[in-house]
Amino acid sequence: MIVISHQKGWKIINQRSHGLLAAMLAYQYDIDLPNDIMVPTIIAIAEHDDGVEETTESKNLTQAGAPRHFIVSDGSKKTDLKRQINVMEIATSKSQLNALLTSLHIDFISEDNGDKKLEAFLKEQGKIRKNILKHLDIDQNYADRLYRFVEWCDAFSLLICMDKIQPEGRKMEISKSPDGDMNQVSYKAENVITVSPWVFKNDTFKVFYEYKIVEQLKFDSIEEFDKVCKAAEVQREEFIFSK
Repeated sequence: MIVISHQKGWKIINQRSHGLLAAMLAYQYDIDLPNDIMVPTIIAIAEHDDGVEETTESKNLTQAGAPRHFIVSDGSKKTDLKRQINVMEIATSKSQLNALLTSLHIDFISEDNGDKKLEAFLKEQGKIRKNILKHLDIDQNYADRLYRFVEWCDAFSLLICMDKIQPEGRKMEISKSPDGDMNQVSYKAENVITVSPWVFKNDTFKVFYEYKIVEQLKFDSIEEFDKVCKAAEVQREEFIFSK
């Protein structure tokens, strides 16, 4: 769950909405991949953060009762593997390529915090990935390029959703592209985004994410937060990408 302070309270963006925006960027990216690779990759990009009901997870409220932004630690030294297990089950049920890319993403974002259960899970995922590579007859370099594509779209989507792109046309780095180049992003005008070098198929296109504004600042329970979130109006933020 992405949580941003707003003049009326909290701006709440679900991870699934961020994932959908990442998939829109992937769809427009000028990359030559066969259909049987491209489609599962876009699905992995869209769904890589699925696996949990965000507004019903008690850990998604801080001790003060505020909604917790996903990068803010809950103070626990143990990793709740439920989300990772759920998202891997979803990915594996679609295709091995989805499973491979999702597993690589979990490995990328997981921190070494000394949790033995997490270490065992990640070690087992490493074995699973090796078996998938052998079964799909693709090498690690090809898999790494595909994952850089996933990570690039994910990172870019987060920059947009978290309102991190610098104002006044100042450029900032996105992430390494699938081919290892570093791209930069900046605003050309309000909600008009450009990228250099330009990596998209079309010279202009539109993307969006959906969000809700929650005016209540503090909640006594996750059930209360979930109820208020469900009642809040769905809103949409749109952006034009322009070469």
